[in-house]
Amino acid sequence: MESPETLQAKLKKANEALSEKKEALHRARDYLENVLENSRDMVFRADLDDVLVSFSKGGESALGYTREELSGRKMKDLAEHPHDFESLAVQCLEKKETVREEISFQHKTGRIVYCEVILSPLTNTRGKVIGMAGVCRDITAWKKFKEDLIRVDRLAEVGRIASGIVHELNNPVAVIGEISGWVGSVAGDAEGLSEEDREEIKTSIRHIGEQTQRCRNITHQLLSFVRESKLATSSLDAHELLKETINLLTPELKFTDVEIVYNFLEGPVFINSDKQLLEQVFVNFISNAVYAVKEKGEKRGRITLETFLDDSGDSPMVGIAISDTGVGISRKDQKSIYEYFYSTKPPGKGTGLGLPISRNIIKNLGGSLSLESEPGEGTTFTVRLPVS
Repeated sequence: MESPETLQAKLKKANEALSEKKEALHRARDYLENVLENSRDMVFRADLDDVLVSFSKGGESALGYTREELSGRKMKDLAEHPHDFESLAVQCLEKKETVREEISFQHKTGRIVYCEVILSPLTNTRGKVIGMAGVCRDITAWKKFKEDLIRVDRLAEVGRIASGIVHELNNPVAVIGEISGWVGSVAGDAEGLSEEDREEIKTSIRHIGEQTQRCRNITHQLLSFVRESKLATSSLDAHELLKETINLLTPELKFTDVEIVYNFLEGPVFINSDKQLLEQVFVNFISNAVYAVKEKGEKRGRITLETFLDDSGDSPMVGIAISDTGVGISRKDQKSIYEYFYSTKPPGKGTGLGLPISRNIIKNLGGSLSLESEPGEGTTFTVRLPVS
C-alpha cells in the first residue's frame, strides 16, 4: 500500500494535468467562439430534432435573423424547400457521415440565398449521435455570375451566327441584283411589248434594285455592328448617325406603335467620336426606350431624339438626348442600373450589360452620360460628346 505522501504527490500531479487540460479546453473554446463570431459563413448546431442550439454571427448576416429570433426554431424551416434540407439532415444523422449539397434559404426580407451546405454528425463520448453541425457558405453571387456568363456566351454565339447569316444573305441578294439588271436590259430591247408594259417592267425592276440595295445596306450595317474594332475616332455628323441607327432598328420599330420625333439643331452637328461604338450606344438606348414604351401599353408612344450645344464646361460639347414616354425607372433601380448584370427586365429580356458598357464607351470617347427618369412618365438619357 502506497504511503499518504505518495498518494498526495500523485493527486497533485493529476490536478496539475487536469488544470492544463482545462486551460487547453478553454483556449480551444475561445478560439472556436472567435472563429464563429468572425466567420462570414453560416455556422450552426442543431439537436436530433433539427432544433437550433447555436447560430453564428455570419448566419445572422446571411439570413437577416438575430439569434434570439431563431431560438427554438428548426433549421429546415429557414430553407426555401424544407424537404430538401430535411432529407440532407436525415442522411447525415442516419448514416453518421458528412454530407454536402446546395440548398436555398429564404432571407428575412423574402429574397433567396443560395448556399453550399456541409452537415456533419455530432457524437458524445460513447459514440452516440446527439445532433449535427452545419457550415453554409453563401454562393448566391457566384451562382448568379455563372448564370450571367452562360447568358453572355449565348449572346456572343448569336452574334457569331448573325454574322454568318449576313454573309449567306449577301450572295443571293447580289444574284437578285444582277438578274434584275439583266431582266431590265432584256425588257428594254424586247419586241412586242407595249410602252405601258415596258414602263411597268422598268418600274418593277427599279423597285427590285432599290430593295436589293436596301438589303445590302442592312447587312453591311449589321456586320459593322457585330464586328469587334479598336477605338478609332473621326469627325461624325451626329444627326446622320442617329438616323442610321433608326434605320438599323426599323425591323423592330415596324411592329410597334412608337413615333420617332427628331428635335435636331439646324444643319449638321459634328462630333469627334467612334462611329461603330457610338452606334452601339444609341442602339442600346433606343431599344430600351422602345421596350419601356411597349411596357407602358399606351396606344401611341413617343421617342424623341434631340441635339443641343453645351458650353457650360471647359470645352464645348454636343448634347444628344434620347427621351421616351415609357414606364420610367424607379428610384431604387436608378442607383443600380449601371452595375454589370443588373437588369430591370424579366429573365430572357435583358442581359444587364447594355447600360454599364454604354457608359464605359462614352467615358472612353471623352464624354459623359446622365439620366433623368420619373416612374410612370418616362426616361431621358443624355450623352455629351466633344465637338469636332
